[in-house]
Amino acid sequence: MATLPAPKNSSFKMAELVRRTGVRKETVHFYIQNGLLPRPPKADRNVAYYDESYVRRIRQIKELQLKYFLPLKVIRDIVTRTDSRMSPTELDLLKVGVAGLLHLQELRRTLRPESLEELSARTGLPKEEILEMERCGMISSRPGPEPKKRVYAEEDIRIVEAFAGIRMGGMTRELGFEVEHFRMQSDVISALAAEEVKDFTRKLRGKFPEDPELLGKISENAIETVNAFICALRRKKILEAAQEIARRRSECARPAAGAHTTRIRGRPK
Repeated sequence: MATLPAPKNSSFKMAELVRRTGVRKETVHFYIQNGLLPRPPKADRNVAYYDESYVRRIRQIKELQLKYFLPLKVIRDIVTRTDSRMSPTELDLLKVGVAGLLHLQELRRTLRPESLEELSARTGLPKEEILEMERCGMISSRPGPEPKKRVYAEEDIRIVEAFAGIRMGGMTRELGFEVEHFRMQSDVISALAAEEVKDFTRKLRGKFPEDPELLGKISENAIETVNAFICALRRKKILEAAQEIARRRSECARPAAGAHTTRIRGRPK
């Protein structure tokens, strides 16, 4: 993980960083531990120094979270890859596109937010598994209308419903299919989503007016059609992989050409 240069005159301590960004020191530590911020230089074991780059990075992280509703894994990819950072123009275009997508999503919304207890009771998925999905970054919850009670939005509810279908289809914990084992898919999709978002915005930069509705429809169509493409491609690749593995194992089990077994007659000594 990258480390910033030694403290300069413009550097400041954690208390000032917290004051200027509005985030808690625990959040700063979390960002550092998870690669969203580089490790700061330290004057001694317990005193770290920060500068303006930390303020800008934290503000960018919060903007991507609050305005674009991107998961932290995608945000980390966007803010830490220096060779693929998005320009201000691209971020503006992304903002317009997300606004259009959110508008369409609200128009098509059919499910109200559900609490953990409600979602578990309706889908039949144990609360522990839903919470494990959240810990793995597959879904997220948000504060609900009642104090100290969090709820899940429609996009997260759909993921839980799909996972409940996986369980009903036979991929149970008893057979060894833990929630953690599906983290691979979540991580791959997060990385793929980050690349798709950046590629999509760069290709559309300067080609469309700042019309949230138009850009939202284009984005929605892209999501749905690419989803169908990925599903068909994944099915094909799984079948190909299964056939290739079966072929290799069959070849390994087949005796080599010309090989023969010798039967020894007589009584063993």
